[in-house]
Amino acid sequence: MPQVPRLLNRAIGETTKFLRNKLPIRTLATAAAELPKVDDQSSSSVRVSDKILNWSKEAIEQGKPHFRVGEKQLFFPKARVILLRPGAKHTPYQAKFIVPKSFNKLDLRDYLYNLYGLRALNITTQLLHGKYTRVNQVMPRYRTAQIKKMTIDMAEPFIWPDEPENKDPWGASLVEDLNKYREEQTRIGSDKLKPGTAFDGALGPYQPGAQPFVPKFLKRRLINQSAKAKLKTTRLEKISKVDSLVHKMGQ
Repeated sequence: MPQVPRLLNRAIGETTKFLRNKLPIRTLATAAAELPKVDDQSSSSVRVSDKILNWSKEAIEQGKPHFRVGEKQLFFPKARVILLRPGAKHTPYQAKFIVPKSFNKLDLRDYLYNLYGLRALNITTQLLHGKYTRVNQVMPRYRTAQIKKMTIDMAEPFIWPDEPENKDPWGASLVEDLNKYREEQTRIGSDKLKPGTAFDGALGPYQPGAQPFVPKFLKRRLINQSAKAKLKTTRLEKISKVDSLVHKMGQ
């Protein structure tokens, strides 16, 4: 009985060798050689991307839109599209916008072409996560809304003008001082006594003035005396009211 598995293994091995020697193996090279060859020119003419490129070139030369314009008409769009200054990685042929989160690439392409005649050749999208912020140090923090940005490629370059060095006509220094003052007024703990920097420290917070030294037992005695005096005055006021009421009733 133990010799049966050995005989089976030997038979399987001999059968495998026979098949390898007798039957030809079809490799990838032989299979590829038997396939019909396709001309490069015919394959390029069939590509859909080349057709779209040719249609776009013809439309741009004729002054027509290089894409299928949206059919829905909006005469008073409520979307707010903000043009941003380019970053270090952007070229003059690129422009960056802040768009609503409901906007997609097709919406921005139609928006720019119909309103400004600007052709957006390529559009990339970036969705920034909301940042954590808080109103003041006491309130809990919360996450702000997400910001969606889109970058487009343009056919013509656009260079932003240089920023003005003097921003006083726009009240930039006043806005900065107001922000500092708001932060200083919401300080808590020992930070309240720090000197203020808003408006050159003219609005405080001020350091507490010098106070005379008063021992603890004397301070406690003075506080008790003032409290007793207040209680006495309130009691006399109540008695005077009762006397005046009795005098009126007697008349």
